[in-house]
Amino acid sequence: MTIRSRIEKSPPPIAWDCLPLLLGEKDAALVLGTSLSFLRRSRSEGARKGRTPAPPFVAIGGRRYYRTADLKSWVESLTGREAI
Repeated sequence: MTIRSRIEKSPPPIAWDCLPLLLGEKDAALVLGTSLSFLRRSRSEGARKGRTPAPPFVAIGGRRYYRTADLKSWVESLTGREAI
């Protein structure tokens, strides 16, 4: 794979300021470029050694939501060695 093809396949930068205050699970997964199952599994497993920690969330009426500001902080806190 060439560098050009990697750049072409990379997701566009996230416009954090244009996102709503709260995102549902599906929207959060889409913004982060992860699967919905990653969010659910990481949330249920907690902080396990060798695993990427789950982003912080809030539960409202039995549904899980993610604050945009929390997601931004979470992404910025990941080191280059961690994979999602």
